[in-house]
Amino acid sequence: MAAISAMSWNQLPPVGTKALSWSADYAASPLNFVGFDYTLVNSGTAALGAILRWAVQQRSGDARFTVVIPGYACPDLVAACVYANATPVIVDLEADSYQYNQTQIAELGSAIDAIICPALFGISMPLQPLRDSVGQQTLIIEDNAQWFPETEINCRRISLEKYKLPENTHQADFFITSFGRGKPVNLLGGGMLAWNNERVNDFKLHLNAQSESSTQLRFKSQAFNMLCHPFLYGALTRAPGLNLGATEYHPLTTVESLSGVRQQGMTAAVLAYLRGHCEIQQQLLQAAPVLWPEQASHKRLLRFPLIAHSKENRDALVAQLNRAGLGASPMYARSLASIEGVKALVQTPFSTPVCQQLADGLLTLPLHKGVKPKHVQQMIHIIDAHRQWLASKPAA
Repeated sequence: MAAISAMSWNQLPPVGTKALSWSADYAASPLNFVGFDYTLVNSGTAALGAILRWAVQQRSGDARFTVVIPGYACPDLVAACVYANATPVIVDLEADSYQYNQTQIAELGSAIDAIICPALFGISMPLQPLRDSVGQQTLIIEDNAQWFPETEINCRRISLEKYKLPENTHQADFFITSFGRGKPVNLLGGGMLAWNNERVNDFKLHLNAQSESSTQLRFKSQAFNMLCHPFLYGALTRAPGLNLGATEYHPLTTVESLSGVRQQGMTAAVLAYLRGHCEIQQQLLQAAPVLWPEQASHKRLLRFPLIAHSKENRDALVAQLNRAGLGASPMYARSLASIEGVKALVQTPFSTPVCQQLADGLLTLPLHKGVKPKHVQQMIHIIDAHRQWLASKPAA
């Protein structure tokens, strides 16, 4: 009888960009975008909420403001809509590539006031087909909470001045990104709200500022980095009642300017992220069937996504990977409308079978700097043993 390997006490966190030390030694060029202006707020959700509230206020009359969101997404999208007094409408995704179901978008037609397009794990939606479908008056918001937009992976980047954004992003009226824990650029909280100078010429925001001491933030940074160590994170995963990584709905209550001390660290943190190498991602791309490979293979991914044929296959594979301490995650694990507290806040005019398949079958592997070659070899070994469970897209 084959010996059963013991469960690892260590566990890689699913995401883990380190928080940089808040020090004057981290001097960096200012960040400015070609074609976009931006402001910094207290979270990525707050950035979305501020955009949508502004858009609602531009409307005359009492007609509801309708915002399309995907049926597999973070419930913070719903929180941003509710904060702005907008109505979120859930639409399914296509199976063959990461984009909205074009038939459902066409059926909604002129009822759409805004569309939020999340970059899932760093895979962004193609925006030109959406723009062609909904016209010039509909707001398109690219939600880059899981990606910092870049035209190419350039690990030798030395400046953020006159930073060029992807042509895809220029199809959007706004984009946001997040600086929270577990995001690509980690300030332990915060977000960016950016608007297209050619498409938006009257955007104004008046916000109160957060106050925060550099000493307090330094301690938070040190604590976060320490807790990302596999042994300590493994201990947290075993602690009763913590329920780490659970996807829950939390209302958005406040939008304010990002604290000055976090703003000072922003460009250094962005540069540190963009200078990071992608060896782990490349090794996994060569060895594993990544979800939506045509889109995923050319982006800097936050997590490495795989999709299993069934929930049972997915759950068994996550269990085996995590028995080896490899930080596998089912991500949201539920479709958006089935997350507690969400259903009463959204409209669901369509069936969403692709989003349900993502909820049932998706799992992710970590790609952060804590992942070592030995971890990659273990991941590949386990995936190879269960390759029959995996696909490259949701079943049509």
